[in-house]
Amino acid sequence: MFSQKPLMKRLKALIDSLKRAFNAPSPSSTIGDRDGALLRVERKLDLLSQQLIQLGLEPLANQTDEPTEDQRSKLVPGRIPVIDQKLENQFLQLESLFSIYNSLPNLKLLPPTRGWAGSPDFLAKIIEVILKQKPAFVLEASSGVSTVVIALALKLNNCGKVVSLDHEDHYAAKTRENVKVNEAESNSIVQHCPLKEYTVGEQSWKWYDIEEVDLTRKIDILVIDGPPRTTQFLARYPAVPLLHEYFADKALVLLDDANRDDEVIIVGKWIAFLEAINYKVEVHMFNHFEKGMVMLEVCRVA
Repeated sequence: MFSQKPLMKRLKALIDSLKRAFNAPSPSSTIGDRDGALLRVERKLDLLSQQLIQLGLEPLANQTDEPTEDQRSKLVPGRIPVIDQKLENQFLQLESLFSIYNSLPNLKLLPPTRGWAGSPDFLAKIIEVILKQKPAFVLEASSGVSTVVIALALKLNNCGKVVSLDHEDHYAAKTRENVKVNEAESNSIVQHCPLKEYTVGEQSWKWYDIEEVDLTRKIDILVIDGPPRTTQFLARYPAVPLLHEYFADKALVLLDDANRDDEVIIVGKWIAFLEAINYKVEVHMFNHFEKGMVMLEVCRVA
């Protein structure tokens, strides 16, 4: 029986190679060094494509419709009839990494992605939205690699600022360092905001202390990737009830980890809350993303 493990390892190694190709190790690195590294990545992609062909997966990968029974019968017995979901995800993350580097020519160092950090697909979508919408003010719940790409996208727009909230001081400091390496300090503020008790409805919640946060500008985009769900059940719910009064007349809310049970409930509660106070809400779901993502278009109704 064919095992996908070697192919998965190759994909992961390819992603690492791609990141190294763009993240020059020293100021002495030249454009030629980067071009050479990219050429090696391209060769690895070619080899990977050849392996897919050998596995009999390539015909299925290139078609949009479900394979016919005749096509299925022609596959060599024991080989996988469709691309495994994990394999598809690796390709999506690789494609998203290319999109990030292509969209941000001012990127000098991309911090680690995935795991606790944002996945490439989520980051690429944030960049796309910012480059298209050209927001003046982005507020981010939690800081990290997303802060870096948001600040760089705003810098490319020649306008806008992101304020990122983090309840962990050492994580906030690390994000500031990464922002500085990418020379995007003028477009970002990373603010240490410990969690404090709020009352939303009749329930007590822990959320970022925003007493010292400058919210004089209206929020065009709200990016939510915190607090961690370990802090409480439905940990990210307070964001919208606490911040909606600071929304621009038309605002976007971007939620990471939207495939988790907590976040599914949170989105439903947000929609009910906003519609009850005279907002129009349009929902865009990206369930195929590694962790899932939801984007809400929120419009204040006069």
